[in-house]
Amino acid sequence: MADDAGLRHHARGKGPGREPGRIAGQLACLLGKCTPASEAPGAAEWEEIAAAAIETGAGPMLHARLQERKIAAPAAIAAALRNNYLASAARNLRLFHELGGILEALRAGNVPVIPLKGACLAETVYGDTALRPMFDLDLVVRSRDLAQGMRVLRTCGFETDRAPNEIEGERAHLHAPRMSSDTGVVVEMHWTIMDPAARSRFTADELEAVWSRATPATIANAPAATLAPTDLLLHLCLHASVQHRFDGIRLRNLLDIAEVAEKLGAAIDWHAFADRANRWGVANGVHLTLALAGEWTDFGCPAGVLNALRAEPLDDETKSWATRKVLDGDSRRLDSDVTLLEAGRGLDAKIRSLCRAAFPSRQAMARMYPSASGSRALLARYPIRWKDLWVRYGGVLWKLATRDREFVADAQSEARLREYLGRT
Repeated sequence: MADDAGLRHHARGKGPGREPGRIAGQLACLLGKCTPASEAPGAAEWEEIAAAAIETGAGPMLHARLQERKIAAPAAIAAALRNNYLASAARNLRLFHELGGILEALRAGNVPVIPLKGACLAETVYGDTALRPMFDLDLVVRSRDLAQGMRVLRTCGFETDRAPNEIEGERAHLHAPRMSSDTGVVVEMHWTIMDPAARSRFTADELEAVWSRATPATIANAPAATLAPTDLLLHLCLHASVQHRFDGIRLRNLLDIAEVAEKLGAAIDWHAFADRANRWGVANGVHLTLALAGEWTDFGCPAGVLNALRAEPLDDETKSWATRKVLDGDSRRLDSDVTLLEAGRGLDAKIRSLCRAAFPSRQAMARMYPSASGSRALLARYPIRWKDLWVRYGGVLWKLATRDREFVADAQSEARLREYLGRT
């Protein structure tokens, strides 16, 4: 029988990234992109479709679409998708229970907060929280409230290796150190919606304007705020492209874009959407994300929006690489500094990349080795850093040195994508 775990294992060998034209195309149709062909998929195809849906975070949505459209899958496949849906419902129920307590505590601590991604979308956009699988909670607070927000989380039973006052240098990162509870729930507290590592023009004034446009909301039965619809859609595009370079970005994340556009489309100011993307210097990533969403979901971008984005021309190879990463998941992830060795830059730039990896700043070292305190302790960690780098990337560097054809080609594709997305 095709259970959830079995389908996940099956997907790793036969996911849509391996057969993008057939299996992923059928999955996109079943998720609502088009009317499925009159000829139903065969048993083997059903198993591959369900495996791909579960592996890419679209399993609960596929279950719901089949129910809505009265499409009969084989009994074992239908059972596996239902189990995946129920597992998502149970997991999200626990996460939202924790979220409600966190939001109440932050309100009592005078810390304004905006839940991001699934914590916002599952209730306010999807309606049925099970449809949007979640694995952690992402919250954004103002920079000045970051330390207080971490203190509040500690009162809620969340801990991290870093003390609340040890966040100097965190402004170089998108969020504070992850905090987790005894129940296994993980919270990431962000201080901005734009990755500081991106070559963007997103200023403190732009961030404050995002806060000013946020709207009050009730999430997990607690008071909070949500990004305004235009900013919400823009953040989803930034999260997929500029922040993650499509690493770990699955069909689930593209479905987010389709759902927001469908449910909140009347409230989205598409002119402002394109204007902000251009002004912030992220038009390339936004354009690529919308293009992928239009290809793999039923998202329909209003006429003229893509043309209004002042994006650079996108070559087919870069788009294909981004598509491959979305459909294959993390199996093709390449470390940023290693990737830069194939970026086509000069020798000096490549040496700087290696030095940056081998000799991180003190703030970065403190983040990677939180048990160290004081300058001497951190200095003693550098040999450990070098050993860790060799253990983690020795094989990668060997492939580059020996010019492994497939790996070098992937590294060059990743380097082109990073350059297009404006990542340093």
